[in-house]
Amino acid sequence: MFWTFVSSAVRLRRRRLILAFSALAVAATLATTLFSVYSDIERKVSAEFSLYGANLVIAPAGSALTVPLYAVETARKRGAIAAPFLFARSRFRGQSVLLAGMDLAAAQPLTQYWHVEGARTGCLAGASLAEQFHLRVGEGAKIDGAPCRISGIVSTGGPEDNEFILPIGMVAAIAGVTDAASLIQVRVPADRVARMQRELRDALPGTDVRLVRAVAETESSVVVKIRVALFLLLALILAITTMSVSSNFSELVLERSREIGILKAIGAAERKIAALFVSESLILALLSTVAGYVAGLLLAGWIGASVFAAPFAVHLDLKVLLLATVLTLAVAFAATALAASRIWRIQPAAILRGD
Repeated sequence: MFWTFVSSAVRLRRRRLILAFSALAVAATLATTLFSVYSDIERKVSAEFSLYGANLVIAPAGSALTVPLYAVETARKRGAIAAPFLFARSRFRGQSVLLAGMDLAAAQPLTQYWHVEGARTGCLAGASLAEQFHLRVGEGAKIDGAPCRISGIVSTGGPEDNEFILPIGMVAAIAGVTDAASLIQVRVPADRVARMQRELRDALPGTDVRLVRAVAETESSVVVKIRVALFLLLALILAITTMSVSSNFSELVLERSREIGILKAIGAAERKIAALFVSESLILALLSTVAGYVAGLLLAGWIGASVFAAPFAVHLDLKVLLLATVLTLAVAFAATALAASRIWRIQPAAILRGD
């Protein structure tokens, strides 16, 4: 009887079932999209914020002027991006200048926000410093008696504009420093910042592991706000879909009241008749999930390309598929259960009399 009931519904009530299928497919599509974006949002936001530099700094504590260079490896072994920076004062053309020594290759992930005219190798001059001394890319210069050739002009809008940026070994030789740095910049994902700060404090006594609040707190705040917004949006979509499907199945129950009346007249229990409608709805939900999952992955990829100028890591994710399936089935069950409550109010005698 079940398949007769279902096939009859498909044949005679095709328009309403297509509407219900469409509503559930939209719910499955948006659920897949939001879960895919939700699962990948932290990685994308972290990648965007990495353009703004470090979120932790290992600095000297107390009266110390430097931190040990092995702190770089200590941070890297814990999965962080880390690079040393050594600062020293020197003279150039009779004037005092600030030297910033660094390993430009290691520091590259932490300095992506720099605008460099020329190459990021060798000796770099800050934009303000280059203007002051009329320096050009390719021009030779002697800093504290050490020759170098300006390979690039750095512009950041920050203190780097007033510095000579040199290989860290060169600055260490000028400053007379060995195996030490003025500070070490560290970059870790937002969800690991607090834990990494504790671990580095424990592993590096005698140093001050500071949080770069302007970057770290903003990054964490953005991730939380986006996730809350996605959750609320999903809840709203599911509520609207539930009402839409419930309204559609309520009309379907009314249209099939004669069939229901006959079933009740020959002894079918209301619960079993309601189960037929619910089963019909759940089958539609499963079919809708398949269509919605494929569409949702494509939509998530498009959102990634539009918002972050790079696709999200969307792929066949069984966890996302399971969540989308469970939600779509729950919406279908809730909507149909509300509509099926009308079955108990249908009187077989009145239906058979044609009232």
